[in-house]
Amino acid sequence: MFTNIQQMDDMVRKHDQYRAKCLNLIASENYSSNSVRNHLTSDFSNRYGCYPTANPESREYRGNKYIHEFEMETQKLVGEVFGAEYVDLRPIGGHIAGIATVLGLLAPGELVYEISLKDWGHGLVTLMREVPHFRQTIRLDWIPFDEDRQVDMTQLEAMIVEQKPKMIILGGSGMLWAEPIAELRAIADREGIILAYDASHVTGLIAGGVFPNPLRLGADVMFGSTHKSFPGPQGGFIATNDYDIYKKVGNTVGSALVTSHHLNRLPALAVSMLEMKKHGPQYGEQIIKNSKALGQAMQEVGFKVVGARKGFSDTHLILVDVSEFGSGLKISKLLEEATILCSDDFGQLDKELRIGTAEITRRGMKEKEMKTIAKLFARVIIANEDTQQVAREVEALTQGFLGCEFTL
Repeated sequence: MFTNIQQMDDMVRKHDQYRAKCLNLIASENYSSNSVRNHLTSDFSNRYGCYPTANPESREYRGNKYIHEFEMETQKLVGEVFGAEYVDLRPIGGHIAGIATVLGLLAPGELVYEISLKDWGHGLVTLMREVPHFRQTIRLDWIPFDEDRQVDMTQLEAMIVEQKPKMIILGGSGMLWAEPIAELRAIADREGIILAYDASHVTGLIAGGVFPNPLRLGADVMFGSTHKSFPGPQGGFIATNDYDIYKKVGNTVGSALVTSHHLNRLPALAVSMLEMKKHGPQYGEQIIKNSKALGQAMQEVGFKVVGARKGFSDTHLILVDVSEFGSGLKISKLLEEATILCSDDFGQLDKELRIGTAEITRRGMKEKEMKTIAKLFARVIIANEDTQQVAREVEALTQGFLGCEFTL
């Protein structure tokens, strides 16, 4: 138990020192610039700014003159970056944004499709249905994928014709390729389906213009987080060009799910949006170059990389099948001993690793370093070398990349 501030500061310092030695390849994390971090410490953090969706100027608390102005300007900025007329920044995370979208747009008993956890979906509705009430009111099925982890459109269309879903949620946590939104738009118009897009993992790539913008391709609503490939503060958002959707989902966010929407993140979010406006294309292009290079290098040292015949990845991550070497969970923990951080598949098939390139790109690593990283993986997983020796070499690598690029 903490008894003084010094103990707390020491613990945070230990964390910082430890993380500086780690090779962070967790695809759902990123490294924010000092400017973003410094803008998290305003007086906004102690204030309430809750409001009705359609009338944000009608704040329920007094003293919001500049908070209101700042939030509206940030909404405009986010709308410009993502091509959306209506933006809601009240969700405090991508998951809350998704829950609001589902509850705001579905009637009880309607069917929704999402990506299964075994295919690296976020499991939004799957996890919602852990709550007995939602299990009784939301029906669920899963979008089919082929062996390259690409949507199987033939099977999906057959399912749609037979089952008549009300909503399809595309986007997941292990996305290698852009999904067929344009093709689904015509089917959705014919069948009366709402197309929702969980952009949590690819918001940075969308902002950089290197990944197709779901709203421009025909998605009705896009939601997500701002701290994965997008290097901003933790938080969520909802974006749409449909006022009715904006109002229905927004009325579900506030005040049913969120009343205090953590206003201190707005200045930091605005800074990160400006960073992406200026550097997003170069940042996104390097991320994808690094993913492709890492996929190639991993294959060359002896790993089975998902989607190899299609070029490994068009996003900020690769997926590696490590089942011939053991359990994905055990291997990810072994890598952690060597200070190499990545994700296993969270107990689904227990066979794949998800390896992300967003943070190491932000730190300045390029294609050359991807070959080094692949060899480090091979030494731990294939050669069974001492993890502490590998950790020392990981530290030697990371000490050359302690900065932060693509910043203002």
